[in-house]
Amino acid sequence: MSSGSRRPSIEQLATTDAELARFVGAAREAKTIGLDTEFMRERTYRARLCLVQMATADEVVLIDPIDGVDLAPVGELVADPGIEVVVHAGRQDLEIFFERFGAEPHSIFDVQIAAAFAGLGASLPYGRLVQDVTGARLTKGEGYTDWCRRPLTEKQIGYAVNDVAYLLEIAMELKRRLEEQGRLEWALEEMHMLEDPSNYDLDLDEIYRKVGGRGSLTGRQLSVLRSIARWREEVARRRDLPRGWVIKDPTLIEIARRGPTSVDDLTRIRGMNAQEAQRSGEAILKAIERGRESAEVRPDKAPSRAAQVRARMLSGPADAIVRARCEDAAIATELVSTRPELESLLADVTSGSEDLSRHRLMRGWRRTLAGDHVVAFARGEVAIKAIEGPPFVEEIVI
Repeated sequence: MSSGSRRPSIEQLATTDAELARFVGAAREAKTIGLDTEFMRERTYRARLCLVQMATADEVVLIDPIDGVDLAPVGELVADPGIEVVVHAGRQDLEIFFERFGAEPHSIFDVQIAAAFAGLGASLPYGRLVQDVTGARLTKGEGYTDWCRRPLTEKQIGYAVNDVAYLLEIAMELKRRLEEQGRLEWALEEMHMLEDPSNYDLDLDEIYRKVGGRGSLTGRQLSVLRSIARWREEVARRRDLPRGWVIKDPTLIEIARRGPTSVDDLTRIRGMNAQEAQRSGEAILKAIERGRESAEVRPDKAPSRAAQVRARMLSGPADAIVRARCEDAAIATELVSTRPELESLLADVTSGSEDLSRHRLMRGWRRTLAGDHVVAFARGEVAIKAIEGPPFVEEIVI
């Protein structure tokens, strides 16, 4: 727990460009800021930004975009390599500034990621993290209120202030712990992913990979799916609607599978809204035709059934290796690998694949911590045995 709170003492609401400019100047001098946003996107494609909260060591400012404050200077701070931006689970916050201002994130420190490396657990909620690190207890209850409604209540303002007031203190303490544990570089490596523009700038020709259930489609059907998924994304953006409100994933898969050639055929597909079929039927049919005429997508080659069965059998002991090494390193297991990821890696190893770089577990710090050890086990180079003390299993070189 931190010894003594470093909570900012000044709080204010910025409703003019001049008030924001004053804070931005102070932030540039401080070189480190805390950032959070309140937004709504349940009924829209793009997040509707309702409030921006920022903090330095001395003050917290709430910036009100509803009042027409120009947020471009905040985007400039996010994109400035000389300004460290501290967030908590900040990917969506950063995405908003990328979409609005083309602000490519730099120098991001995410305290939720840092907490996972410091042994506090993965995906730790902000209130719990504040309590564990600073000892302060935050009042709950305003997270799901209508943040775009004005005027803001005193409870909303207090909640919004608290969302950034402790970020810099937490970041400082977690950096200290990670330095002591020799894990700071690993944490920073993980955070670099938040600075990759590809996380926020969607490739429309690759968006079909996010459609659930595509694994049963043939190469030609995948080509059609690629085309109609792109059409759906463009329509959702233009109408500013969630993509599922245009056409849901299962229906999109069925369209790609059947390849309807008329609006009447389209309306017979389960889940296809009749009104949408009439409104967009011709455009969907053209997208289907473009998919048929485009280069065929090559489906990912699945390992043999024998390799998959073997991978499932090996996944238990392999998972024990990962968990033991995470326990020893005081790193949240969820951060390292999921069970499906582990089985996918094992299937490739047992299939004799030499290039394993596509697997997250075989890149960067994950490979150092556990990946190479899982591969060695799958290849029969190491075994494990139960031991009495933590981490309760031990690797033995064969």
